[in-house]
Amino acid sequence: MGPVLVVIYILACLLVGLVGSRRSMGFFAAFFFSLIFSPFVVILVLQLTRTPRQYRRDRDRPSTPDA
Repeated sequence: MGPVLVVIYILACLLVGLVGSRRSMGFFAAFFFSLIFSPFVVILVLQLTRTPRQYRRDRDRPSTPDA
């Protein structure tokens, strides 16, 4: 049963890496951190990060003065 769990864990880490490839963290960072910590922890962190498109949109948006 041990090797099966290792394979499932690595597959979960790969899936987290794929999700991370569309975020500012990137595939390798998401995969590496999910190997070290846990895929569940890293997927929560990825949900808090923005996509590169959202980052550029927020960065390029002119700031409005407070009324």
